[in-house]
Amino acid sequence: MSSYEPKLVCFSCKFGWGYLNHEEALAKQIKNWVPIICSGKVDSSHILTAFRQGADGVLILGCRGGDCHYQDGNYEARKRVYLLHKILESYGIEKERLKIELSIDPEGSKIPQLVKEMSDSIAKLGPVKKIGEPAKAVAVV
Repeated sequence: MSSYEPKLVCFSCKFGWGYLNHEEALAKQIKNWVPIICSGKVDSSHILTAFRQGADGVLILGCRGGDCHYQDGNYEARKRVYLLHKILESYGIEKERLKIELSIDPEGSKIPQLVKEMSDSIAKLGPVKKIGEPAKAVAVV
């Protein structure tokens, strides 16, 4: 059996995920964990850069509906993820490699579990293909 271990980047909102816990404690449990002030601040370029630099998946943890500290950052993030699914698919990258979870977890206890679940899911897909040029449509004549 292969010793493949997926590389996952996790962005999590500081206001909804783990704010009662110390960031250092969570950082020791989760590789490539990036606490942010709002899921809406995760730009498309951050996600694409993660894939270009070798991530096999990206998980974004945002506040649940109606609880966003920045009003609608979580909804903006969800729209961005939806659009990025289309872009990633044009590069031959499965949409399952990018996920957003809108909920709250003040203690941060669910973060390692969600990261593990996504890593297990990505492991079944195997390593991500490198982002290069988008797949070109073939015209049937």
